Amino acid sequence: MLDLQAEVVMTKSAETLERLAEILRPLMNFDDLPADDTFTIGQLSSHLGVSLRTLRFYEQSGLLTPTRAGARRIYSGEDRRRLEVIVALREFEVSLNGVKALIAIIDSGAPNLEERALAQFDRLLADVHEANQTRIAELQGLNGRIERARTPHA
Repeated sequence: MLDLQAEVVMTKSAETLERLAEILRPLMNFDDLPADDTFTIGQLSSHLGVSLRTLRFYEQSGLLTPTRAGARRIYSGEDRRRLEVIVALREFEVSLNGVKALIAIIDSGAPNLEERALAQFDRLLADVHEANQTRIAELQGLNGRIERARTPHA
């Protein structure tokens, strides 16, 4: 019974991760990947447009745990989707803590994890959007002052 529950949780987590990846994937310029079940760190680095060091950092941060074949990392399709979500959110300037909070919800196994994850996803993006709007207004004000300073003085 416990194995069945764990499998249901893993399936729901994987489905939620896939849903988020499907939302984000068209917005990113990810390179194509072969239709394999497993990937090397180099393949994912190229696919995602990030350095090997960045992928290792996400692993050290506890955001994913690829399997190992000796010293070599082997990434699954779920790892790929997880990294697509992480990289896209980081590119959108979502904080690492925000990404970790979203991943924790996805990994939680909560009965309503998809609903909670999507709500957190929307909150994270809304927060970044609001911060960007504030920054745009600040920059417009700054540009106005710069233009006034550049005006020839009589």
